[in-house]
Amino acid sequence: MDKSKSQIVEFLSRHGAKLALGFVIVLVLFVRVRLRETPLERDEGEYAYAGQLMLEGIPPYKLAYNMKLPGTYAAYALIMAVFGQTDSGIHIGLALVNLATIVMIYFMGRRVLDATAGGAAALAYGLLSTSSAFLGLAGHATHFVVFCAMAGVLLLLKARETEKPALFFASGVMFGGAFLMKQHGVFFGVFGLGYVLWQNLVKAEKNWQRCWREFGFLLGGLMLPFVITCAVLAAFGVFKPFWFWTFTYAKEYAGAISFDQLPAILRAALESSVGLNAIFWVLAAVGAVMMWWEKRLRAALPFVTGFALAGILALCAGMYFRHHYFILLLPVVALLNGVVVSRALFLIRNEKSVELFLALGGLVLYGLAVLVAIAMHGEEWFSATPVKVSESTYHYNLFSETRRLAMDLRAESPGNARVVVVGSEPQIYFYSHRHSASGYIYTYALMEAHPYAVKMQDEMIHEIETARPEYAVYVSDPTSWAQREDSEKKIFQWWEAYWGEHYELLRSIPVMRERVSGQNLRDPSAPNQNTGIIMVLKRKDVVAAPKKSAQ
Repeated sequence: MDKSKSQIVEFLSRHGAKLALGFVIVLVLFVRVRLRETPLERDEGEYAYAGQLMLEGIPPYKLAYNMKLPGTYAAYALIMAVFGQTDSGIHIGLALVNLATIVMIYFMGRRVLDATAGGAAALAYGLLSTSSAFLGLAGHATHFVVFCAMAGVLLLLKARETEKPALFFASGVMFGGAFLMKQHGVFFGVFGLGYVLWQNLVKAEKNWQRCWREFGFLLGGLMLPFVITCAVLAAFGVFKPFWFWTFTYAKEYAGAISFDQLPAILRAALESSVGLNAIFWVLAAVGAVMMWWEKRLRAALPFVTGFALAGILALCAGMYFRHHYFILLLPVVALLNGVVVSRALFLIRNEKSVELFLALGGLVLYGLAVLVAIAMHGEEWFSATPVKVSESTYHYNLFSETRRLAMDLRAESPGNARVVVVGSEPQIYFYSHRHSASGYIYTYALMEAHPYAVKMQDEMIHEIETARPEYAVYVSDPTSWAQREDSEKKIFQWWEAYWGEHYELLRSIPVMRERVSGQNLRDPSAPNQNTGIIMVLKRKDVVAAPKKSAQ
């Protein structure tokens, strides 16, 4: 190896990891801060509204029903308590969560393999988790699952090194937090328990006493967040709706996808989610192969295999394969990219001539993956406005429109006014700072084919009629209902009669979308089409409040 080549390799070996980590931290922070005012999408609106209610002392599942566990609600409440109840404050908090996760992935890679792997993994994860292919700019629960899971992993590795029971317990608490953020996170806790059993009963000489001590502390920590959550919700009197939505209904939702639908759903998800970042996924596959035949990496094989299995199971839970579910798999994808880079530099340093070309190829592919990711997201990350980013990411959804609508509603209604949104736009409640007249902040569940659909429609109707909200927003748009051919139509028939009798129309907002369907999707010259309408209504017996600035 000539002197200049040796110096380059030596420099990369010594400083490359920290440079990669520093670069991705600066890049991700810049992008997320620049786009901090991006309108909240539905999931963010749900979390923000539930968090807003928590800051007012109102527990989850009282004024907002959903099948998700309440961990992300609490995370949003904490973020908003620090950074304010705005989309900007939420996205600043998300940026810090994302950056902390990137740093933890660096330390995981360094501990499991070496600093080179850690730096390459951190860079890959930072780029992937900010990609619109995974809806990475939005504050989805999966970001918080990964944050807690990574903290649990690092604590577990440290606990195995020191054998301190407190660290096993703390690791379990973080894995329990991952589960509370979203049910899919349970698989990372299962991974932690399995890893303890492997280390004590398979890898090393069997030590049953140590095994059950470590396993017990980890399991105790894992269960604690959920037990405390159940106790708190029971104390607030909302345990029954909590259990129904997060377990009874969630079971129906998770079982709604049939196996004959699975290939088409998975194919569509892979095409739209992986495409922009395909090279990273190819390198992850190469890294997985390397783990099995490279002796230097074999010691890390059980950990990486178990961690990968946890991510795959978390992704596949329910078989919906939403874009942001892939975030659950990104840590192991990033780590396997780190394996390739680490192995490549090792080969170059040691002049393994037979494999040298493969090593150089791995480095070139990794560098290309980084450059392609930045180039493909260039307009979005560096020049597009937050509203444009929202519209280009979510296409036919109504997030910028509903933000403007909610701010107007906040300005023209008294602070104690009740609002009902007949549709699935929970962000309206958050932006307007008005309480929901019905807990059904989404109407998707009312349209699904399950035994509770009719009961849910009856309950929503009853809640609206009982609360008699001063204001109503009716969203007539496919993206807000996901109506099926076999959906129960009762709520539409009821609403048509109810609003005409009790409400007056303040204004209507046509929903205009470009290239809506069919051939229009492939025809850039196709005209905008009206796909629906948003109606803002005021109850007829309500005296109009003097219009004021939003407060």
